[in-house]
Amino acid sequence: MSGTADPPTNADAGSAGPGSAAQLRPPRDVLLAVRLMYAGAALTALLGLLRLIDPDAYEDALDTSSGTSARGSYVAYLFVVALIWLLVARYCGRGSRRARRGATFFAVLYMAAVAATLVSTPRFDAYNVVSVLIAVVAVAVIWLLYRPDSRRWFTRPRPPTS
Repeated sequence: MSGTADPPTNADAGSAGPGSAAQLRPPRDVLLAVRLMYAGAALTALLGLLRLIDPDAYEDALDTSSGTSARGSYVAYLFVVALIWLLVARYCGRGSRRARRGATFFAVLYMAAVAATLVSTPRFDAYNVVSVLIAVVAVAVIWLLYRPDSRRWFTRPRPPTS
């Protein structure tokens, strides 16, 4: 009898013991939510590009009371939001509870903003279509992040890091 542990058998390979690969890998719903967050980041960047390509189409919505346009600030804001999508996706994939709460907060805030925009100025243009697509992605992400497997992923004890 040796002092080393027996090699794992095929029956042990499928078990989800402490520190196993199955516990360290996010569930399918979380992986899909992360991919959708990447899509949300891409759509948000597309929104910024639409604003840069055709600034006159939306100039009236961005005019300030002083008569100057806030287009540059708004485009920069959209690219920062795209970066936030990417950061939240990364940390949700790692199981961060704060990232999941942040995703929920930003999704609810964005859906409210899109609903308010569509109610106040209902137009069928590229900007509103992309905005609605982003809102649909946000709803799907939140639904996926709160599914049963995802909840277990976010509430599991943290594995030790070395």
